[in-house]
Amino acid sequence: MKREPFEKRLLRIFAEAGYPPSRLLNISPEEMVGIPGVTVPNIRAVLEIQKQSRIEGQLRETLKDMLDCAGQELDMLWEEGIEL
Repeated sequence: MKREPFEKRLLRIFAEAGYPPSRLLNISPEEMVGIPGVTVPNIRAVLEIQKQSRIEGQLRETLKDMLDCAGQELDMLWEEGIEL
């Protein structure tokens, strides 16, 4: 059985909980703990993404890179009214 890529799984977990991908950049660890299916490695990964995006000052590019890795289209998100 083929494993789901980490980035795709992380985005899927957040989507199932009703969070748009853009929330990964500003969600708190306390809030992530309440999301079903989120593990400690998931929380660490999100915190690292948040840290890197702040250091580089490229929030939009960080999210675009993550979505590209997960194989999702940004156009689909904009059509749903999600602001990046």
